[in-house]
Amino acid sequence: MNALNKILLASATAFLAFSCAEEKDESSESVQNRILQAYIETHYPGTRPTASGLYIVDSIPGTGRTLTEESYALVDYTITYLDSTYIDYTEESIARQLGEYTPSGYYHPRILDVSESNAGIKEILTGMKEGGMVKAVIPATLLSGESGSELVHSDGSSRIYKFWLREVIDDAYSYQIEQLEEFSARSYNLDSTEYGFYFTKTRFALDSIESGDEADIRYIGKYLDGTVFDTNIEDSAKKYDIYSSSNTYEALTFKYKENEDETLEDNSFVQGFTKALWRMGYGDRAVTFFYSSLGYGDDGNDNIPGFVPLFFELWVEEEED
Repeated sequence: MNALNKILLASATAFLAFSCAEEKDESSESVQNRILQAYIETHYPGTRPTASGLYIVDSIPGTGRTLTEESYALVDYTITYLDSTYIDYTEESIARQLGEYTPSGYYHPRILDVSESNAGIKEILTGMKEGGMVKAVIPATLLSGESGSELVHSDGSSRIYKFWLREVIDDAYSYQIEQLEEFSARSYNLDSTEYGFYFTKTRFALDSIESGDEADIRYIGKYLDGTVFDTNIEDSAKKYDIYSSSNTYEALTFKYKENEDETLEDNSFVQGFTKALWRMGYGDRAVTFFYSSLGYGDDGNDNIPGFVPLFFELWVEEEED
């Protein structure tokens, strides 16, 4: 049993000291339900659950568009356990408060696909208006067996979700295209070469890569706000304060094929990254930016959320003699 569950079980014991002796073989679901009931009675007495069993404990009405189940939601949020331990959040101020701030972090509202969210989150969000806030306690029983949403850490404990709805988005992909168009007009004045993909060389070496050859790649990865989230260049990592002594900062190996589709199949990088490299030769430098369908998709990866456009500066190192 992990430390958190020990804390929660201890809390439940304190809350329920007046109750009858516990059954020897009490299920974990029963324990979690007793913990939740004790929490609600202590902190939000008189609050009644919705039909599904979650508790709306606070809310602020919004005044903008109403969010439907078919829409996307641009939200800030916090998720905590019942003992106020943070599980996840979007705000930089919370990261700093907790001593978890990192210069490579993504501290912006996130896009959620409401239709793909779990039942509890869907119930909280649907019907909210832009500018509104809802705080709800979701029982452990509504969080078990989830489908992998980045907002759910299904370890058998109830959670407190607090959402601020910043904007109702009709289509997450069109929304990103607008972001990319604005970024391009502001920084590079490029047209997309295909839907959601922008590319230009900043240095032309005129030394092509032959099909079957490999090349060493250097890169700096950024969000559209300029935050550097990754690089394999040691000096750049130090410059942007993301250096780690455990990283070897070695060049990546790119496998080139004459056909773009074969190149995409032969390399494990995200599609936008590979598509840009396929257009480059030895000694070339370039920039590329693209929407999430060519990056980490709807679900994201590690610290990169879903539905986030990415930007890369790329170097192909000179061909070895």
